[in-house]
Amino acid sequence: GGGGKKAAGGGEKTATGGGANANKADAKKGAAGDAFRVKDILGKGRGLIAARNIEIGELLLDEEPLVLGLSQSAMAVASLTIAAAGVLAWASSLYLQASSGQLTFDLPALRGVCCLILFVFLVIQIGGMIVEGFVVFWRVRLLGASDRAAYFNLCDTLPFYIPILSEAFIFRANAVSTDWCGCVCAVAALVNHACVPSAILSWNTKTGRHQVRAIRGIKAEEEIAVSYIDLWQPTVARQHSLRRAMRFSCACNTCMDSTEESVRRLSDHRRTACSQLERGITEKMENGHLEEAVKDLQILRDVTEQELGGVDNLISREMDEAIKDIQAQIKNWEAVTNSEMPSEQTGSCNKRGSCAEE
Repeated sequence: GGGGKKAAGGGEKTATGGGANANKADAKKGAAGDAFRVKDILGKGRGLIAARNIEIGELLLDEEPLVLGLSQSAMAVASLTIAAAGVLAWASSLYLQASSGQLTFDLPALRGVCCLILFVFLVIQIGGMIVEGFVVFWRVRLLGASDRAAYFNLCDTLPFYIPILSEAFIFRANAVSTDWCGCVCAVAALVNHACVPSAILSWNTKTGRHQVRAIRGIKAEEEIAVSYIDLWQPTVARQHSLRRAMRFSCACNTCMDSTEESVRRLSDHRRTACSQLERGITEKMENGHLEEAVKDLQILRDVTEQELGGVDNLISREMDEAIKDIQAQIKNWEAVTNSEMPSEQTGSCNKRGSCAEE
């Protein structure tokens, strides 16, 4: 992971929040700092190692961000504003040339149009990132000395310091997602990636703090790892996503142990099936096909547990709770339907009887 790089998605979305099981673990031990320690890990940079046995669902870290980025909507507005300003400046130049009789439609003019189109395209693509870079630079300047040192101590993809760019690159390499924007946390940014994670990242909207929670039991001296990407992708797609977004190739046990073609194909098949099941369950729930959704959710639960090492985990537990909730909805719906049917039948009989008497 190179010192901790994050992206939203994957198994996190399935278990974000922790549920009742997580709350029990929180009440027992809380987010104590004795659960882990920071250690240099060969080939990954710094990471978090369990300092003791950790329980499933235990809250390991509850941290206030060092720096918040811009929301996606703000970045989009910034990009469009810069592009619009460029187009307006070009249109003003054309107007002045036309007013003075100097406007011509020759090769240089066509080059100018092409340059404008290229400018607008680039601004739409990276304009928001440029604005976010300036915002991050300013917010880092406002940090206290210790927090600023912690920020610059995180993974940086640049070989030397360049004002604004260094702050922006550190942010991009270490940001985790809130509900609406990215943020950098001093400790959460150090959690490395694994394709079979032992923890999840989540954002607590009420407190405005980032959390790391164990999704299964973690033994002492075991590395604490999360997934930076969508878990339900085959090996090649996961590697591509990590190289494209995070600029590193995954060297976790799952990827390294999947050297046998049969083992890798089975894992890829399970993950692809999980992705398809998730989409299908959502559609069936929206269309009111609850019984079919329960069957698919049960299959998804079993396949997920197999792919996550065949051990008890928070994701499977919350799927069990979801299955119970849906089954309760089905029973309530059936009870309401059965209670209404006799009255409807009796009413129709009475009507027919009265008609017969008449």
